[in-house]
Amino acid sequence: MLFRLICFTPIFLVFWLMSTDVKAGPAEEAFVQQQASVGLQILQDKYIGETEKNIAFGEFIDSVIDSRKVSRFVLGKYARNLDSVVFDDFKHAFDRYAKSVYQDNLTKFGGESFVVTGSIDRKPGDAIVNTTISGGALEKPLNVRWRVRTKNGISKIIDLEAFGIWLAVQQRSEITSYIANNGGKVESATKMLQERSDR
Repeated sequence: MLFRLICFTPIFLVFWLMSTDVKAGPAEEAFVQQQASVGLQILQDKYIGETEKNIAFGEFIDSVIDSRKVSRFVLGKYARNLDSVVFDDFKHAFDRYAKSVYQDNLTKFGGESFVVTGSIDRKPGDAIVNTTISGGALEKPLNVRWRVRTKNGISKIIDLEAFGIWLAVQQRSEITSYIANNGGKVESATKMLQERSDR
C-alpha cells in the first residue's frame, strides 16, 4: 500500500505546496537540523534498552510534530464538527501507528550525512526547509523537504516530502478514501490504524 511504502522513507522524524522565492529565517533551518540529529541519535543509541528507547522516541515525536494539526488535516472534511472523543481516538491511533512505522524503519539506517541546503517562506510562520541525506545505507543522495510552522516562537513539523510526495497529503488521500468507503465513519479509520499498529 502506498501509504506504508511512503512511511519507509529513511528519514521520518517524525514524521509534509506551492512556495515563493522568499528566504526563510535561520530559525526553521536550525530547528530541522537539530531535531533530525536528535531523533537519529535516540534510535541509534546502543546503550539504552528497547523499552527506554521506545519511550524516548515517542516523546521526541510528540515534541517536534504538531500531531493535532496533522490529524485534523488528514481527516479532511471528516474533521468538521467531529465529536471530540471520536477525534481523540483517531489521533491516538494515528500517532501510535506513525511512531511505530518511523521507529521500525529508522533503526535500519545509520551513518548518513544530513545537511540543510536552504529554505523558503510560503508565508510568515510557514516555511519549507530543504535537506539532503547521503551516505550510510543510501545508494544515492535523497532530497527531503520539511514543512515547518512557527507560532509564538515555537516551531513544529507538519509535513515532509520525499520522492516527490508530501506525506501528509498522501495520508489524507488514503484515509479520507477509506472513510468514504466505510460509511463515512471516522471510527473505521481509527480501527484500521489500530490493526496496523498491532501487526
